[in-house]
Amino acid sequence: MRFLVLLMALSLGTAYCFPAPPKKTAYRPRVYSVEQLRSDFAVLRKTLEERHPSLYRYVPREKMNQQFDSVFRQLYRPMTEVEFRDLLRPLIVQIRCGHTDVQESLYTSRSTRKPQPEWLPFDIILQNDRLFIGRNRSTDSSLICGTEVLKLGNYPVKDIIQAARDRWPSDGYNQTFKNYFLELYHLEDTYWRHFSGRSPWTLTVRDTTGTERLTTVRRRPVASGDLQTSPAPATVKRSKKSRHRTEASYDEDDAKLQLMRSLHFINSDSTAAMLIINSFGYERYQSFHREVFETLEKQKVQDLVIDLRQNTGGNAEIGSDLMSYLMKSDFRQVDRAECRVRRPNACSYFDRKEKRVLRQNFRFMRAEGGRYHFGKSNVGWNKPASEHRFTGRVYILTSGRTFSAASIFTASLKAQRTVTIIGQETGGGEAGCNGGIIQTLTLPETRLRVRFPVFWIATASRNPDQGRGVMPDYSIEYTVRDRIKQRDRDLEKALELIQSGKRKMTLR
Repeated sequence: MRFLVLLMALSLGTAYCFPAPPKKTAYRPRVYSVEQLRSDFAVLRKTLEERHPSLYRYVPREKMNQQFDSVFRQLYRPMTEVEFRDLLRPLIVQIRCGHTDVQESLYTSRSTRKPQPEWLPFDIILQNDRLFIGRNRSTDSSLICGTEVLKLGNYPVKDIIQAARDRWPSDGYNQTFKNYFLELYHLEDTYWRHFSGRSPWTLTVRDTTGTERLTTVRRRPVASGDLQTSPAPATVKRSKKSRHRTEASYDEDDAKLQLMRSLHFINSDSTAAMLIINSFGYERYQSFHREVFETLEKQKVQDLVIDLRQNTGGNAEIGSDLMSYLMKSDFRQVDRAECRVRRPNACSYFDRKEKRVLRQNFRFMRAEGGRYHFGKSNVGWNKPASEHRFTGRVYILTSGRTFSAASIFTASLKAQRTVTIIGQETGGGEAGCNGGIIQTLTLPETRLRVRFPVFWIATASRNPDQGRGVMPDYSIEYTVRDRIKQRDRDLEKALELIQSGKRKMTLR
């Protein structure tokens, strides 16, 4: 009996020698003191005042200083990184620069324990500050496409849209660029962060018959029919020692390039073509452009539609090379690149790699009017292509997504030759934008990252800077039904104008 008691005691003692599995701790963000927050804010303000190329372009210095002072007065209590960022974002938006934004620290962005946004269980369509349901993935199957959402929880949709706009940057007074990102994810992110939007979601909706009702929805479980059944293409891994690319890797690259740029004929006699460029980010662009315009010349194409509706920018040199085939004489795409300081990379808080790229790609040219002008191959006058130049009619399709290098291309081309713009106001400014190379300022205490450009990139447009994008010659308004049916009214208008031009030529 004594032996059994000793054995039981030994067993219990051994059991308590092994630690229990660690409990998953709740996410606890670091809290920063008032002194740390004010120190970071001082660094941010000083850097922007010294180096941002357009800090006072659309907002008077006195008003901008009032905005800075207002934020500083709110730094009277400790805050988390998220709270500090939420305080800074409306301030940064006041600069009215689509390339300037406050991003979370690398530590937070890489954290696997931080709370993740909960996305609404349906696609959203914004129409004149109203929200409609697109594809429905919720548990309420009666929410058909076109159903209007009046409230999310207890909050009117208009209030959430306005809060999202107040926290998202754009060039000047443009709104089409903001609308694109609100639809993409920013409205949902704002609802989750600032209005506690969580599943299950309570919606006040108005259906297509005008009936209003309240419904509570969750995300519908993913069914087999919702998933793609075709297998994903296998990724081909190449040896580091191999200097030759495999045939499979070429196919993979070609597929990606086709998504970025492609050429199609859009009428029966192949005299009209559409060049789709979804990004100025493709390699071997010189050979691609040469092949495109050689093809247009051989086919005797008279009308060219350039689709830039999905193009948020990229390498401006691609735009210059493309533009060389559309001009008869010397032209300018980037009129000038100017900076507020002579050494734009001389800041201890900037990212080192970005500083090196800036030093290698730009050279100082001259000082003029308190600005420093920098040179690059595509800045200033450029020569047209020596052959295969297109002299026919050009139509450009634009939207709020047409931004940065794409809007620079559109504005400068419109200023120097006859083109027809169809669609929406471009997201990027007609007069120019802040760009070139984007620098990352890492605040020393909170490690928040503030990304902003160091150059003002001016286009060839001579119109006064009104803080707006390139306005279309034919403004196209889409209805909710158009969006649901995926109707391409921009292209329809281009084809109508092309056909009208052909009829006029026939009458002559």
